[in-house]
Amino acid sequence: MKPWKEIGVVVCAAALSVWSFGARAEWLLQPGSERVQAGHLLDVIVYVVNDTSGPIPEGLPQKLPADARSPDNAATITLEAVDPPADLGAPIAPGAFRKQRYQVRIPENLRGAVQIALERLPLARLHVAVDAAGAAPAQAQFREPDPILRVDTIPEPALSPYEPMYFLFGGRGDDTARFQLSFKYRLLDERGALARILPGIGGIHFGFTQTSLWDIGSNSAPFRDTSYRPALFYYNPQVIASGGGRFLMGLETGFEHESNGRDGERSRSINIAYVRPTWRWFIDDEHYFSVSPKIYAYLEKDDNPDIQNYRGNVDLNLRYGKRDGWLFATTLRKGSSDHRSVQVDASYPIRQPFFANAGGYVHFQYFNGYGETLLDYNVRHKSQFRIGFSIVR
Repeated sequence: MKPWKEIGVVVCAAALSVWSFGARAEWLLQPGSERVQAGHLLDVIVYVVNDTSGPIPEGLPQKLPADARSPDNAATITLEAVDPPADLGAPIAPGAFRKQRYQVRIPENLRGAVQIALERLPLARLHVAVDAAGAAPAQAQFREPDPILRVDTIPEPALSPYEPMYFLFGGRGDDTARFQLSFKYRLLDERGALARILPGIGGIHFGFTQTSLWDIGSNSAPFRDTSYRPALFYYNPQVIASGGGRFLMGLETGFEHESNGRDGERSRSINIAYVRPTWRWFIDDEHYFSVSPKIYAYLEKDDNPDIQNYRGNVDLNLRYGKRDGWLFATTLRKGSSDHRSVQVDASYPIRQPFFANAGGYVHFQYFNGYGETLLDYNVRHKSQFRIGFSIVR
């Protein structure tokens, strides 16, 4: 099992590098109407999704210059924000998005299929059918916008973060560091030919998570224990959506191996089959609450046959927070008798001007109960307090 240590470090380092270079900010435009008369106002919903590791410092502007082109003519136009909030131009935190309604008057010299593209971002564009001024539109002009677009439902890249990634210091009675690296890789393109033949196959992922407890207070600063968790699973972030996007249900199910890469008496490993539904309620455009139980059955546990008595069969995760503010998460486990554990995480974005473009979050963590490490699955630890930073929460 020892090769997992080297493989885990190399693979996770490569994953972080690819993820960092592949991140980007996305601008999406949505017309409020499929048809509009020349000379009339058109509603445009603008979404900016910050898929980068640092904040977008400028937020959204009051006015967006754009180019409009029809088959015969072209014009320069300006989209103007309608009832903009006070924080329209405030920085957009990593992993957050901003939505704003704009209006633009369609020039009278444009007819037919018209393309509108932002001047600074020509790939951010929309198409609309423009009727001659005074002509009766073929259909009712306004249609309800699609449900609110959320970061969770935007098509993800092939390689993306999986579980929280952090580096924390603290403990109780000794100095330790705890860190976690995690990524997932989509094995097949969900828009590819095979996915069209077998719908849903694009949701198959490979995941890898490494969690280490580092005894930095000892002379040689050894690693107390490390858990390696490769997984093969199906993931769909939006099985059900209702309430105009205010409620989402996602699903993950598959197989996971967990081991600590050791031999002899200190060897620990399990194989599980699991299902993890996630129910998420969006209280408003920024705050949400989620419930996500990971329910599992043990397929193999020979190295530690009584682990079920300490871990049980469910990891219950509860989360509440704001995309660009505080996020609170709790993970609960309950085995037989009094064997239980609780982990509480709280994080807050690192913002300018203190750490310009640093990205990430200040992260606080509390743990109490059995099994902070796989090696000590049957050992109860006193309350552990740690503080550090995270790049995914």
